[in-house]
Amino acid sequence: MNLNRRTFLLALGALGALGVARNVQAFTAEDPLPLERVVVSPWMANQVALTRGNLLFLGLPRYAKDKPTPSLARRETDGSLRPFPGNGWNEWQPGKDGRNAFVYLNSVHIFADDTVWCVDQGSLSAGVFSAKDAVPQPGAQKLVQLDAHSGEILQILRFDERILPPGAQMNDLRFHGNALYITDSGLGGIIVHDMVSGKTLRRLSATPVVKASDKAPPAMLSGIKGSKTFHPPNSDMIEITADGNWLYWAAPTGPLYRVETRWLQSDLPDEDILPHVEQVYDNNFSGGCCMDSAGNVYFSETVTHNIRVLAPSGETRVIASDVRLLRPDGTFISADRQLYIPVKQPLAAQPGAAAHFAIYKLALPDQFQGLNLGGPITG
Repeated sequence: MNLNRRTFLLALGALGALGVARNVQAFTAEDPLPLERVVVSPWMANQVALTRGNLLFLGLPRYAKDKPTPSLARRETDGSLRPFPGNGWNEWQPGKDGRNAFVYLNSVHIFADDTVWCVDQGSLSAGVFSAKDAVPQPGAQKLVQLDAHSGEILQILRFDERILPPGAQMNDLRFHGNALYITDSGLGGIIVHDMVSGKTLRRLSATPVVKASDKAPPAMLSGIKGSKTFHPPNSDMIEITADGNWLYWAAPTGPLYRVETRWLQSDLPDEDILPHVEQVYDNNFSGGCCMDSAGNVYFSETVTHNIRVLAPSGETRVIASDVRLLRPDGTFISADRQLYIPVKQPLAAQPGAAAHFAIYKLALPDQFQGLNLGGPITG
């Protein structure tokens, strides 16, 4: 559908005059795919992940003092959301020991083995909480792997100051085979961990390619996490191609970079790896992304109401455009090729009622406007 701005405004005015009930979509895309609301959460979710059997999990970061969160929740068969695993891991409060509890869950992901991986930054925002809470306690910053059914803690990975120096904040993670890749959005950097040998490398630390650009953040982010000025994180989003050969990353400001994983796994110093890093795309300010098995990257644009697809060819398409997509975040492609989209802006609440948050999905076609679309990458 092609509408210019004047036609669009006239159409809205006509609908309003007729009193027609409607769910207005942003007319910024050619035939965007329809969204379905699948979950309404009392807690703000920035991440969603599903097992092959469609057990759905939500990552629930601790943004505000007056809004408690269990950090991780699972959708039950009756549609309700239950704190997961449902014990002391979900009950942490400021001042308590954070070694074996969720402090600030920034990412949740599920890979080929159907276990749940969580990135716990182990500290809170200094703009909202005390300066003491903004510094992780020893061992509080960690990666946690859980059984998706029983909630059993399968393993916890912690790194020393050689890998996580003061100021480092693990952000998100991706697997390929035995290799685990993690972004550091605090100082900026890529962490590479071999799950078999235990060898861990910190790569590209604080270099320009892992830093947020000087692009001004959207005005709507003023006041987020208690700060008058929003300071974008550094290397944040991370994806790996289905063959494991290329690692992609970006700060919310962009740009998107990539490098062959063989360089990250080598013994070369960072200065010899940097010439192999490629700038791929100047993504619009984005809260999250995901990649499909065909190499397409799906960006959750913060203010445009769009999910934009970047193809390996460099072409882009707006696959979803809807006014409800305000501050979309970490998307996930399920085994049945549904794209799940959590939205951090709360739904409108009735006076006196608590705001709730929605997770949407859309069905991915095999092709969209000339682009071949793939399925999930499971590592």
